[in-house]
Amino acid sequence: MLPIPPEEEALVDEYTTKVARLMYKYTEPEKLKDFESIEVEVRNQIVELVAPKIGEFFFQKGEKSVQGTSEK
Repeated sequence: MLPIPPEEEALVDEYTTKVARLMYKYTEPEKLKDFESIEVEVRNQIVELVAPKIGEFFFQKGEKSVQGTSEK
């Protein structure tokens, strides 16, 4: 990974906090009782909600580069 400038790292922090608040808001209270259940829930939410969106973004960006290269 390339170095991220401090101002953009601050944006990552801000957006991550917003996502965390939303995920927390929609988590069943019984899944917030202990560290283990919180960890499992956070991992599940990241796998189900966050990772696919990030993966799609990287795939689309990479796909455009591959297409652009093959067309030349």
